[in-house]
Amino acid sequence: MQTLKIEIAVTGVAIFVLGAFVATRPTDAEASAVQPVAVRAFTQADYDAFDRGFMLGAAPCPVGLEKHAMCFAPSPVETLLRTGATVPANLPLVAAEFRIIVETDLKDPALRTVRFGQTLVLVDPATREVIDTLRLTAPYPMSAADTTGAG
Repeated sequence: MQTLKIEIAVTGVAIFVLGAFVATRPTDAEASAVQPVAVRAFTQADYDAFDRGFMLGAAPCPVGLEKHAMCFAPSPVETLLRTGATVPANLPLVAAEFRIIVETDLKDPALRTVRFGQTLVLVDPATREVIDTLRLTAPYPMSAADTTGAG
């Protein structure tokens, strides 16, 4: 009977310690540990989210989203877009298609992801400054990012 009382006491202490730990733990500890961090540049994952060299019906598609039957055609505006440049006022800053935004990494909420032809652009909507570009037709991810400003 004496050992039963000791076991009950040890169990009670263990439950008390566990309860104290749970009660004193910050409530947002788990959420803050896994929250994604918004970025201000395109990443390898952004480049990898797009399909290249597939057939859409009978027509070849250089770049797009094959599973959504989206093929991106080139645009003459793409040649104007370089990091640090200003998007001309006559070009609307229409956000990229929802499917594209879902496929890419989380971007800084102050920026807008815009698609012009076969290029993704991160733009500050307040100043219209191009923060980063991603040429989706580039053969390699490192050549896709406009890191020099020379495009």
